[in-house]
Amino acid sequence: MTIALSSRRFAANDQDQQAQLPSWATTRVPAFGSPLPEDARPGFASLVLRLRLALRRDTSPQRMELLDQILDVAAESEQRMADQARRIAELEALCGSDELTGLPNRRAFESHMQRELAHARRHKGSGVLGFLDLDDFKGINDRHGHAAGDACLIHVARLLRQSARTTDYAGRLHGDEFAICLPGIPLVLARQRMNELCNTVASEPLLWGKTRIELGVSFGLAPYDADSDLPALLRDSDDAMYRHKQSKRLG
Repeated sequence: MTIALSSRRFAANDQDQQAQLPSWATTRVPAFGSPLPEDARPGFASLVLRLRLALRRDTSPQRMELLDQILDVAAESEQRMADQARRIAELEALCGSDELTGLPNRRAFESHMQRELAHARRHKGSGVLGFLDLDDFKGINDRHGHAAGDACLIHVARLLRQSARTTDYAGRLHGDEFAICLPGIPLVLARQRMNELCNTVASEPLLWGKTRIELGVSFGLAPYDADSDLPALLRDSDDAMYRHKQSKRLG
């Protein structure tokens, strides 16, 4: 994106722009070095306005050339700041993403949950936090290698993302631990959805070369409302997941 500004264009359009100028601009032209009036906004816009007004006092070729150069430098600076702001936004987005699966990482997920709980407090909302963990993930790594383990995480993350509604928010917390925020849903329906996800994961094994890697997921649920806090929700959902995993081991 290129910003092209010209003092000559400002001078030619000065009459058309008169109605858009603040009241002080029609009564006096501030000299260079004098303070701007209180209603003049700081920054690049006021610089353009200041230089445009200066053209009324002196339209000599030397002054107009100097103003062109100043405006070009100012435009380049403005563009650099815009580029830097965009780059910062990109880096912030990367900081919130899990590099392996592309899901939000723990930091991003917890930030989202804090916002969701604040919304629940303001509007008396509710929902369910789901905590998920792969079954026998260490065994998968030991038998097939860590590359296969990474592929399993990517596979499960894809199925989790596919099962989520547009209002849900799923993330990878750590290792083989995932979480999903299910706003505006009763506990019984959240349990049904997590059971469906478990069935999907079990019915779609990962093909690793010529090997079929069977996968399983255990989950725990913790309902939240206006009185909930995040540490307790994470602890309760983790405990519920552990109980689910134990029950599957016991048959």
